[in-house]
Amino acid sequence: MKKIALVGPYNTNTRKVLHETVPDGFEIYDVPTAEDFGKLADADYIIIRTIKMNGQDIAPAKNLKAIQKWGAGFDNLDIPSISKRNIPVMVCNGVNSEPVAELAVLHMLAVLRNLIPLNRKLKENQWCKDEYASKSYLLSGKTVGLVGLGNIGRKVARIVQGFEASVQYYDVFRISPEEEERIGIKYVPFEELLKTSDIVSIHVPLMDSTRDMIKKEQMETMKKNAIIINTSRGGIVNEADLVEALENHTIMGAGLDAFVHEPPGVDCPFYKMDNVVVTPHSGGNTADNDLNMIKRCFENIVAIDEGKAIRRRDWVNSKNIDKKIETY
Repeated sequence: MKKIALVGPYNTNTRKVLHETVPDGFEIYDVPTAEDFGKLADADYIIIRTIKMNGQDIAPAKNLKAIQKWGAGFDNLDIPSISKRNIPVMVCNGVNSEPVAELAVLHMLAVLRNLIPLNRKLKENQWCKDEYASKSYLLSGKTVGLVGLGNIGRKVARIVQGFEASVQYYDVFRISPEEEERIGIKYVPFEELLKTSDIVSIHVPLMDSTRDMIKKEQMETMKKNAIIINTSRGGIVNEADLVEALENHTIMGAGLDAFVHEPPGVDCPFYKMDNVVVTPHSGGNTADNDLNMIKRCFENIVAIDEGKAIRRRDWVNSKNIDKKIETY
């Protein structure tokens, strides 16, 4: 019986489904914290979510064949040190794209329409029907600037076009003009996107090249009534500079589902700002999408175990290890 270590925190229902739907020939067991990494000695495979892990952490797992990351981001994994063990690392590319895209648009609408303060004040029995009218805006007619045009960015584009917003994007890999025309978006350089977008929505991974990608210098070029939406990773937007820009009305507002430190702590300045909507990095967390994630995790593990092909875009360290795995 092959053993799958379920590493880190999962909500109760997700953990239950994982245990109940484990494929034939496998059994799954819990490794809830880093202090429990010694239990990895029994693992043939690992499914890991948010907890950090490096090559030293997996040293007890002498029979480890692969690590499957829950979700698409893998910045919590030290890929170079894990690759020294010649261990494939896989993600669930694209599985989170729909719920994260929906949350990004929800943030846009909530910030533009002052949903949070209006909701809070009404529950305090304050009827503020007109108080926020002069600083509330439609999504319709706005220009949404996407920083990154992967699976999530494309779905955000589709959704906001339904609100009759126009879409422009910046990505280091520009798609063809024919594809741009087909999906109704326009490519612009990064600096122009910041200057001309009403909403800047971030959909790139956190890497050295994207850390502090948007800081004071960039925010000062943006429209005064622009908003920033970050449902990707903390650290792409410089948080101290964002606080200053919001307090000084350099930009109008922000919607944040990702932070440098998670959770940010009780002193997080964003908690006190009416023009900021915050959620706890929960973009992909829906009951129905968890089923999709579980399915992909098990599909990849079974494929590796049976020597079958895996999705090319799910294998993140293919160039770092000496392992022959078929891909499609």
